[in-house]
Amino acid sequence: MRKLQIPGTPISEIEVFEYGNGTGTKVVITGAIHGNEQTGVHAARLLMKELAKSKVKGVVKVIPVTNPTAYYHRERVSPFDNIDMSRVFPGNDKGTLTLRTAAALWEETNDAEYIVDLHCCGLSGSTYTLADCENFPELKELCTALGMPVVCQTSGADGQFFLESCRRRGQKAILIELPGGQPGGVIDLEWAEYCAARLLNYLKYIKVVEGEYVEMTPPTVFCGKMERLDAAKEGLFIPAAGPGEFLKKDSILGSLEYENGDIVFKADRDIRMVSVSKPKYAFIGENLFGFMPY
Repeated sequence: MRKLQIPGTPISEIEVFEYGNGTGTKVVITGAIHGNEQTGVHAARLLMKELAKSKVKGVVKVIPVTNPTAYYHRERVSPFDNIDMSRVFPGNDKGTLTLRTAAALWEETNDAEYIVDLHCCGLSGSTYTLADCENFPELKELCTALGMPVVCQTSGADGQFFLESCRRRGQKAILIELPGGQPGGVIDLEWAEYCAARLLNYLKYIKVVEGEYVEMTPPTVFCGKMERLDAAKEGLFIPAAGPGEFLKKDSILGSLEYENGDIVFKADRDIRMVSVSKPKYAFIGENLFGFMPY
């Protein structure tokens, strides 16, 4: 392990763990760009245990905590500037702490061929891989090899680490969302273990780790861009579907009881539920569902 000093500040360092012989294909696994998304941190550390006893042919660099000041506060962003690091890459080594941190991470990962960035989608969310397969079709093969259950086509938000890595540097970069994180850095142990096992298998597929690759079943489902449904009225929200479910058109998603009647939400096409709010008194504009067409 070595420590990557963030330029211009003595208060924060990033721990970088490297495995392999120093030559050949280079892969980077990152976590905690959002500091409270700690299922990804745990998955990265579980992978590190496996890498320590594996024969690594190339170079695997694991950076489980890329935003340390946010991580140690169990918050999405650093308390020093409240900037979302997932919207500012490639960063700025003369900017605020978050911009400097992003710049240091960008420089550290410049020579990677593959990047997997681990995030969390909250306690009411379900696992998916985010990738730009439309503009980088070679990612589809890698997402299939990874074997996470669902791939979502990114909507293309500027400044994301994985997306800017694809656009600016031509790297094969994807993002994995895992349950947990918000609130308070909760870890979903089962999904962390699942993800770590798939990452190790993925490294065998690209022949960076020695061993036999096992083809994943059931096959990965590729979906469209994420969409959301927000409350248009104030009322009592009762869900009827859960995160991770595949639903056919006209399936009932939930209902909203309000002063003058009820609203029943139905799927307007075949969808995969990504997130579903818990029952609550919903206010206008609050998110009730996240979903993707398939």
